[in-house]
Amino acid sequence: MKTLAAAALLFIQAGILQAQDKDEIYIRILIAGNNRQTQINTYGDVIIEDSSSRKFKLVPNATYIMKPDSENFLYLSKEKLSSPVKFYIPEGRNFLRINGKKYRGQLTAISHKDGYLNIVEELPFEKYLMGVLAPEMGPDWPLEALKAQAVASRTYAARLIKKQGDYDIGSDTAHQVYTGLEKVNEKIVKAVKDTRGEVLYYNGRMITAFFHACCGGRTTTPSAAFSGDIVKPLRGVTDPYCKISSHYEWDISIHQDDLLSFIQKNGSTALKLNSVKIYSKDKSGRAVKLAFLTDKGSFKIESKQLRKEFGAFEFKSTFITRIEKRSKEYIFYGRGWGHGVGMCQEGAKFMAQKGFNYKKILTFYYPGSRITDIKKFFQNQ
Repeated sequence: MKTLAAAALLFIQAGILQAQDKDEIYIRILIAGNNRQTQINTYGDVIIEDSSSRKFKLVPNATYIMKPDSENFLYLSKEKLSSPVKFYIPEGRNFLRINGKKYRGQLTAISHKDGYLNIVEELPFEKYLMGVLAPEMGPDWPLEALKAQAVASRTYAARLIKKQGDYDIGSDTAHQVYTGLEKVNEKIVKAVKDTRGEVLYYNGRMITAFFHACCGGRTTTPSAAFSGDIVKPLRGVTDPYCKISSHYEWDISIHQDDLLSFIQKNGSTALKLNSVKIYSKDKSGRAVKLAFLTDKGSFKIESKQLRKEFGAFEFKSTFITRIEKRSKEYIFYGRGWGHGVGMCQEGAKFMAQKGFNYKKILTFYYPGSRITDIKKFFQNQ
């Protein structure tokens, strides 16, 4: 047994750590990536084990700072540990806060040679989904909408389980947002339990069940928004349900100097911007390319680059309906929020309020898809 000063580690004997349930499907989520240091707060009992099989019990209600040392070692406060380091949180009221967010799974800290730290949570798939529904929809959304989100999120994440590398899926909008135990309530738990193991498939394969905040009246195809195969469930549908959403219409004003600077950074030699027009659209009506008319001629660029430059929270989508010049600013008017592929979350919300169940919602946004048990795709793993 050894005790360290300040935020202490207590050495413990082997044999008390819980093994995983072999009948469960587990997923690994990157909850903190590329960090030079990470703050960890303990609440209740937390046990760690480093790669040299040393086991410690962390002091309850303490603060630890974790830093990478090299590819093979990291520091937890002043204790040098062999990487990777696993954290085990027993059932009950025990949990960790990492960068302010609450977690209760098996966590692993992995140090890399270029001086950054990844923290990965591994937990049963169904528990993971509970931490997705709150940030992706909201704990107070209609139950049937939450069920539809549970099936879509389960399907989306299941395709990413590879058992290779540090993790399977990220925890931000690059994949789907996951915030651990934050805001998980009884309704979210029920939505996950009532759809346990259900995933969407088409032609014998799970689909990539994309979703987004609001489609603005029409969903689009993966190839139009980013890349990916166009299967029947992802060809896009006309959506009358999200029209009353606050995200259905938007506008943003951008100064002409900022637009000129933007095209210059992307290869234009122009010194003056005369106008901006929509050059091409996809079948859903979204702008694929914009034409910037300048003193050096027409410069064309994909509209998603403009959205990336000026922020996806302000420039909500590429569903640009018109562009208006007013004095030294250009006003972009548009519809919807997000890439527009798959399920429209706002539409699902209003469908649920109108009495549609989750299966009807999923059939509407992923036409031709069917529901099956996830274990069908993991039988040999």
